[in-house]
Amino acid sequence: MELLDWLTQPYASSFMQRAAMAAVIVGAIVPLVGCWILLRRLSYLGDAMSHATLAGVALAYLFGLSITGGALLGGVAMALLIALLNSHPRLREDAVIGVGESVLFATGIIIINGSSNIGVDLSHFLLGQITTVSDADLWLDLALAAGATAALWFLFPDLLAATFDEEHARQVGVPVARLRLTLLVLLSIAIVISLQTVGLLLSVALLVIPASTARLVTDRVAPMSALAVVLGVSASIAGLTLSYHLATPAGATIALAAAAILGVVMVATLPRRVRAPTVVARA
Repeated sequence: MELLDWLTQPYASSFMQRAAMAAVIVGAIVPLVGCWILLRRLSYLGDAMSHATLAGVALAYLFGLSITGGALLGGVAMALLIALLNSHPRLREDAVIGVGESVLFATGIIIINGSSNIGVDLSHFLLGQITTVSDADLWLDLALAAGATAALWFLFPDLLAATFDEEHARQVGVPVARLRLTLLVLLSIAIVISLQTVGLLLSVALLVIPASTARLVTDRVAPMSALAVVLGVSASIAGLTLSYHLATPAGATIALAAAAILGVVMVATLPRRVRAPTVVARA
């Protein structure tokens, strides 16, 4: 089989074409949010948010509501809970995130355990089921991604200031606390968009790995963000194509494709990183 046929064969059917469009959307917006999560050293928060979203997904299934809406509600609840706990000066940030994750994840487990049908039905949201994406799902994901991208574009100067010099940002009037809450909401949106593509449990892979790969190449935030998007989309399409030919789960294959790209870039940039001193990312 020629290479071109091998690459195009999976996308002859309409459901795979929709899957490819979903992969592009997710591969773009999730790493874009992930750059700020990485720069603020909150990678653990991405994993915590994905677990916390389970409560909203389970509630939505229980009452027959929109799964996406339920997941978004769970993410926003996690953001608000973190903001509330962060107001106490004696609670460390990592402890606050752990408490929020534990409360909401435990709530989701209890809801799932209380219904004999939810556990089976939710499995494809935990692990991803990109081939079931509908036109309505695509439009909703596109709208959420466009809104999140616009917010990041508009908040870029404030995010820079608050990320690299929070104290100075406060002094010049940047609403640091409100900005942090907004970033948490954007993170929840990124996790929600990942639902059917890579699933809740693997969403952190696209959130962190492309951004980490881009960070190896550049120490400037704007190029890092652009490169993370390119890498995220590339990993998503490569993983989706490989999953078709290898008959493997798409979400897991996409995550491994992103990790493989990271490995290649690590090897390629190793000589430069050995010679150069460690540089803090900047605008």
